[in-house]
Formats: sequence, structure tokens, C-alpha cells
Amino acid sequence: MCPELERLGANIQSKVEELERINQSLRNHNKLKDDAISQLSDQLVALSTKLQEIEIRQQLT
Repeated sequence: MCPELERLGANIQSKVEELERINQSLRNHNKLKDDAISQLSDQLVALSTKLQEIEIRQQLT
């Protein structure tokens, strides 16, 4: 194989590997965001339930 093609192939391979690293990093970042959103959603449900309980108690008094 000629040296130019070898360099081109190596360059393309290097770029593919870099894109794979970026892609994995973005996937990891996205997972962290999904986990945070899920946790906040759970907290919102818990707070909503507590608020409803307080409102019911206030209505009974």
C-alpha cells in the first residue's frame, strides 16, 4: 500500500476513534441528566403528596 493511503487510513481511523470517544462522553452526560431529572421528578411527587396531606389536614381543622 502506498504511504499516502496508509496515512489517510490512519487519519480516518484516528478521527473515527475521537468521534467514538465524544459520542460515549455525550451518552454518559445524557445519562447523568436523565438520572437527575428522574430524581427531581421523584422529589416533586413526594412534595406533592405531602402538600395534599397538609391541605387535607387544614380542611379538617
